[in-house]
Amino acid sequence: MISSPPSHGQNAVPVELTPDPGFCVKTRVQPDGHKLFVNICHHPAIPSAEGHLPLVLSERRDGSDKAGQPCIIFDAIFNPTVCSKAAKDTKLRGTLIDVALSRIEEKTGLTLSRSIATPNIKSKGAIPPRTARIPAFWASSENISTARIQELGAPAVPSWNWSPTREGCRIVIHVPELTKSLHASTTLDIEARRLIFTAGPRYHLDTPLLPPKQGTGAPVGGTKFLPTTVDPDSAVAEWNVKKKELVVQIKWASVVAREKEKEKE
Repeated sequence: MISSPPSHGQNAVPVELTPDPGFCVKTRVQPDGHKLFVNICHHPAIPSAEGHLPLVLSERRDGSDKAGQPCIIFDAIFNPTVCSKAAKDTKLRGTLIDVALSRIEEKTGLTLSRSIATPNIKSKGAIPPRTARIPAFWASSENISTARIQELGAPAVPSWNWSPTREGCRIVIHVPELTKSLHASTTLDIEARRLIFTAGPRYHLDTPLLPPKQGTGAPVGGTKFLPTTVDPDSAVAEWNVKKKELVVQIKWASVVAREKEKEKE
């Protein structure tokens, strides 16, 4: 039987977790149909235990889907070995998903549909570092070194800029301390009005692409906002490793809309 780990009350220690993405699950809140994404991710401070699946669940985050509609996001953090096995074992994968959804229901009181989809992304947005209080016996497990649970500094915000192209724009994200390990752990999520980029624990960028309704200012990490919405499905990202830049070519939403209208003619 797989169950939640027992509560240890005051016998807990604070641990800084920087989860690595595994896969993403999309479901809906019932009965209102609100979209909810769960990032199934992992960190070595979470042990692999017999008889249950230890899990650390993040707080709720509010985001938006590709169409700019509001959605809810949770991170479910499991043991790395368990997540690795789940990639090859569909039954275990289903169990991880069910455990995560059940824990969200317990924590929030929401009712979630078990009719799920798995978007072709490792995570919905960047998975931010977080401090969690975990049972002391988790932290003292032999397979967890002090280095893995030491407090980590806040990730840096990479700079970025954009320039217009014939059908949209070219966005360049600058990653000056790019390494092979950071390259392998990068995630990029572009929405109609928002961009989220992460590179391991070193870099994290979460910025609106359009100015807020009130005020102007500048986007996070950038100097100027885009003039209009982009079409996320048209995005093509490519690394320029020599320059340590991630280059994204993307079309304006209006251009894609016109293309679709022409196809109907």
